[in-house]
Amino acid sequence: MTQLVEGGLRLTFPNGWQALKFDDTPWHRQQFGHHQAMDVFATHAGQHWWIEIKDCERFEQENRPRMSPAEPREVEQARTWVKSEGLESCVRLTRAKPFIIDELIEKLRSTLVTVLAAKRQGEAELQPYVAVFDQGVPFSVILLLTWDIADFNRLAQRLQQKLNRALLPYGLQGLVVNDLGRVAGLACEVTRI
Repeated sequence: MTQLVEGGLRLTFPNGWQALKFDDTPWHRQQFGHHQAMDVFATHAGQHWWIEIKDCERFEQENRPRMSPAEPREVEQARTWVKSEGLESCVRLTRAKPFIIDELIEKLRSTLVTVLAAKRQGEAELQPYVAVFDQGVPFSVILLLTWDIADFNRLAQRLQQKLNRALLPYGLQGLVVNDLGRVAGLACEVTRI
């Protein structure tokens, strides 16, 4: 059995599974520590899952702007002011917290590059996970989003559509879930600690 802790959540994988917190591996920290990365890699029976965890439970209101690709009103107001002052050539405004799917895709890109480097360098700890580069290997990207259950299904459907569109160029499939136990083939129990 493998247990991993990310923030206030514990992920428990049964015997026979290989799983690790990628961004906590010594190799990633030493080689690419300044790059963001997907949180967890899991593999079993030739299938691979890369999991990004966003624990927003009890912080839904603060995180609601991250759930929309639309720019927050405050950012648009600030851009209007910057433009009115003629400062757009020296000031660039971006939202403090990006749209959650954009953030996941940036982490995916960074992770793909670092795992490819691990494969090329023969990094032993990551060898079980580099098969994602082999043609035909089942590979899914999961967004584990803890969110108020009453609100989750509608939000997850919208995010799922955006995630599918964003993953299309990579030839990958993705899922937005609140509980990993519901993901087909991914045997993992998620508990709050």
